[in-house]
Amino acid sequence: MIAYLSERENVVEQVNSLCLQLFDTWCESRSVTALAYLMHCWPLIESTPAALRRLGETMCDLRRYHADQLDAHGFQALCEMADLIDELVGRPVRTVRLKAFGELPEPAG
Repeated sequence: MIAYLSERENVVEQVNSLCLQLFDTWCESRSVTALAYLMHCWPLIESTPAALRRLGETMCDLRRYHADQLDAHGFQALCEMADLIDELVGRPVRTVRLKAFGELPEPAG
């Protein structure tokens, strides 16, 4: 008999998989700040909404305060993780609008 994971367990597993990929990448590149944020809340001992919310908030803080230390893959993985966690804890999905560095505002009129 094959035991199938519930949809929620599948999403939790996706979050854990993203964390493991980030952990491996940040260890290889010796990204100490990013690792410190990740290790603050991962590995997940339990997948309760509170634990997942803490992981999401911590990774959001990493994106917010240290985005300059993330490569495009890491930033994208954190955005994907935020969407998955929002799905798990029942918050609406956020939309993030990125601007290119040095982008000029559109002319008025």
